[in-house]
Amino acid sequence: LVGNLVVRYHEKERRSGKRSDVLKMSKSRKANSIFFFSNCVGMTQEYRLILGVLIALSSVAWVVTVRQMGDMGFGWVTGSMTMGRPFSVLNLVAYVGMWGVMMVAMMFPAVAPVAGLFAGLTRQRAGRRRKVAPVWVFVSGYAVLWTLTGGVGYAADLGVQSLPGRFPVLQTHAAQVGGGLLIAAGAYQLTPLKNRCLDHCRSPFGFLMASWRAGYVGAFRMGLTHGGYCLACCWSLMMVMFIMGSMNLVWMGLLAIVIFLEKSLPSGVCFGRGVGVGLIALGGARAVGLLD
Repeated sequence: LVGNLVVRYHEKERRSGKRSDVLKMSKSRKANSIFFFSNCVGMTQEYRLILGVLIALSSVAWVVTVRQMGDMGFGWVTGSMTMGRPFSVLNLVAYVGMWGVMMVAMMFPAVAPVAGLFAGLTRQRAGRRRKVAPVWVFVSGYAVLWTLTGGVGYAADLGVQSLPGRFPVLQTHAAQVGGGLLIAAGAYQLTPLKNRCLDHCRSPFGFLMASWRAGYVGAFRMGLTHGGYCLACCWSLMMVMFIMGSMNLVWMGLLAIVIFLEKSLPSGVCFGRGVGVGLIALGGARAVGLLD
């Protein structure tokens, strides 16, 4: 959708020797949102299909996650996915698999606009007889990157589980440690690095044009790269999930909504900063004992 809009207008204006107003607007933070572009030209059938498939996959992943928790005897608000088990390769594989399902549930709605842009650019290049790959290859690279972060999540969960036993001071001051981590997560939301990564996720047109790689391998690598930017944008929000419990469905849902809105709303940058201020306030309240 976005690719068709920008490329079509850019080529038209280039033929007339003028700069494309749409391309100029595509560099605006407020303009770069799914709602801006869909209001300009309306959703194409292809974009509706991509959006529907990604939302359907996300919905299935949510159902699987809820059922997994039910099978393990957990409720909606619970703690670690490690369930107190020690490290083993089998437990690591199981954790990464569960983590991958959770990431599909949380992140696929947010990647839908980028997938639509990739599909639009792919169609443009296919018309020029260039080597292209279907959009699912790009999305697969994105999903693999987020799934592999489950290894880091497993190490973090084991640390949360074992470190208080080895260092009693952490258990004594658990509220202060948790509050400090929430404050750190909120502070990152206000940093220039966060803004830069968020701008990439909100307006990936420049990235796709500058880093375009032909073929299936190229599309997969582009998905990995975009996933890396997304990870740099959202790692602090994922840290909140570990503080509140990596299998806490309430916080999973809230964070998924936050991630989608800050990447999609016209005022998403300001929204993300507001979330940061809220996390700082929540961390301060927890550190002084106002919240458990």
